[in-house]
Amino acid sequence: MAHPAGKAKDVLKIRRNKRIEAISGYAGIAMVIFIVFLLGGGVYDVIVGPAAVLQTSSGSYTSISPYAGEQTINESIVSMFLAGFAIAGLFLVYKSAQVLYDKSKANISLMIGLSLAMVGTAGAYVLLLLKG
Repeated sequence: MAHPAGKAKDVLKIRRNKRIEAISGYAGIAMVIFIVFLLGGGVYDVIVGPAAVLQTSSGSYTSISPYAGEQTINESIVSMFLAGFAIAGLFLVYKSAQVLYDKSKANISLMIGLSLAMVGTAGAYVLLLLKG
């Protein structure tokens, strides 16, 4: 017969493991948000503090800076969203490979993930093309 004190220790270990899993999940989400912030040019935005729109030589307004070394806040926000789409798409593709019991759910997840990854990558490419 097992000792009751041993059961209490096992319950504490299980609770501690659940807490560690929860904390590691939040840490993973925080890392992804930080990576998206870095990829979108968030450090540049914090240091330089660029404008949201720029006036061109013809007098019209644009939210995309024509110079490769400069970036507007709007460009940063768009590039952060696009990087987030690409990362979320890759995560969905990864998760779809782990679904064994429901093939249709895995296929839908795979298609959505590939679509998001392609939208994020193609959008970033178009943004670079628009910069000139």
